Amino acid sequence: MADVEMTTESTVYVTYIASTREKIWAALTSSEFTRQFFFGRAVESDWKQGSSWKLTRPEGGTDVFGEVRIADPPNKLVLSWNVDGPPEFKNLPECIVTYELEPVGSDVVRLTMTEAHPTPIPKHLLEGGRRGWPMILSGLKSLVETGKPLPMPVPQPPKEKP
Repeated sequence: MADVEMTTESTVYVTYIASTREKIWAALTSSEFTRQFFFGRAVESDWKQGSSWKLTRPEGGTDVFGEVRIADPPNKLVLSWNVDGPPEFKNLPECIVTYELEPVGSDVVRLTMTEAHPTPIPKHLLEGGRRGWPMILSGLKSLVETGKPLPMPVPQPPKEKP
């Protein structure tokens, strides 16, 4: 069996959205919105620092859970991110997902989303986020700007390369 390459590499995604920070914050923290751009998933929390949060599948069951590390509406949201999905992902170390919303001119917001891995993970798993996050963030942008979600398929988990 080949050795698995490990990494603590972070991934950063930046998108510009013609909207306000308040509307984008609401889209990130409301199940009404997340169901439309996060592959049918509903997000649940009271969004206070130290509170728990979770992401549930349309048919029920938790996909992801964690703790709200920083909640500074409408500027910054930092979440610990623990996968509770397929068995091969259940024992992964938590990662940290950060959303930063910065005004850029009038009614434009720069949304910077970072997926950080303080503890090493198998490098091939980064590919799942690299496929999924751009779809999620593009869906959020479309929904906030037009009121309509993108009809996106659910990405499949990456497989380890031999």
